[in-house]
Amino acid sequence: MTATILQYATRGLNNLEFHSQPWLRVLSFTSVTTLLLLSCVPPLHVPVRNLLRPTVVYHVERGLLRVHQAQRFEHWFLTLLFDLSSRTVSVPFYITFLPSLIWSGEAELGIRLVLLMGLCLYVGNAMKDLLSAPRPFGAQYKGNQVKLIGPTKLEANINAQEYGLPSSHTMNSLCLNFFVVHYLLDKHIVAAEWALAMYLGTAVWVAWVGLARVYMGLHTPIDIGAGALLGTLVLVFYLAVDERYEQWILTEPLAVLWQVLASIVFLRLHPKPLRHTPSYEFTTSFGGVCWGIVAGVSRQWRMYSQNTPGRFLQIIQSRAGVMALIQRVAVGFVLVIVMKPLSKQLVVKVLPLVYLVVPVRLRKLWQPPLHSLKPPKHEGIPVDEDGQPWDVAVTARFISYATIGWTVVDLSPVVFELLRLSVPNDKS
Repeated sequence: MTATILQYATRGLNNLEFHSQPWLRVLSFTSVTTLLLLSCVPPLHVPVRNLLRPTVVYHVERGLLRVHQAQRFEHWFLTLLFDLSSRTVSVPFYITFLPSLIWSGEAELGIRLVLLMGLCLYVGNAMKDLLSAPRPFGAQYKGNQVKLIGPTKLEANINAQEYGLPSSHTMNSLCLNFFVVHYLLDKHIVAAEWALAMYLGTAVWVAWVGLARVYMGLHTPIDIGAGALLGTLVLVFYLAVDERYEQWILTEPLAVLWQVLASIVFLRLHPKPLRHTPSYEFTTSFGGVCWGIVAGVSRQWRMYSQNTPGRFLQIIQSRAGVMALIQRVAVGFVLVIVMKPLSKQLVVKVLPLVYLVVPVRLRKLWQPPLHSLKPPKHEGIPVDEDGQPWDVAVTARFISYATIGWTVVDLSPVVFELLRLSVPNDKS
């Protein structure tokens, strides 16, 4: 009986993965397109928030019971496990894992994951700021205050300051891990039997990450459910367009221009939250990385059009290959560590001078949808906590993170070649 079920399941994976279902594709295209269009129509933001937020807040408050129940099992070891699990869906993890993947022979997979995460972050953060749903920690439940358990400084001072719904950790964990399994199966790197086990393991992992966020006091069940639903819709949407999108980047001469124009439009029309949160800055950072990736890949199109899936497994079969990978990753991170602050310092010095000659009327057309954190100094233009105009700060952040993306896919391969750090049979 078990063997028969496994046979049918693996046959189904070989012939028809879940994302190929027509009804699911239509649902995902409709939903994601609607969300993106909604984020681009600022006059609708307040009415939609007024319509949906009361219902969301009601369910968040009802979910405090589940958070309270989860926190009754508080234990230092469980806290450690949940904290480590949450770190696999964090900016430091992405900054180390995704470039390493690209430099280790799996450029196609790494690049597609970066672009997928960019879409995930935009949709998720736009919904967070649109709905402005509260986090559970700090709330009172039957006389007991919901705690924030085991947060790192980054978690407490930055991530926890975002709004709650949807759960970005759930959404991003689902998209990243399910896409990796799909890619490995689609490129015949793993057999269908292994892919089935990996899909099941991924589902368990996503549920575990969601439970971790509830236990830590950062989300209620409705946040987790919304994150899982949005993640599924974004994933199905992306799976339907990723190969076409990659070909467009490789063949369209104006891909870099169109990508930056799209980024500017989506960032300018992003929903403005009820109070300041770091969500917009996260979106800006990943949007910049995506633009840098597109710029680098379009310039190095010959190299990236010859990608060979599964190269990593071939490379690590020899000692020389392993040493070459270690050297490439080490040199790559040195380049990133050097280039990001250099570009930021240059941009921070040049941009204010550029913006001074731009008429205030034009500057106000491009003002990011952010609250002024200090009294504005220059004709009502909002400023950040350092007193810097938000348009300058956001543009500087976008360009400095674009430098990271460009360094990873364009500058690094050039330096690898100059230093003769090619892996065995490497075409770069």
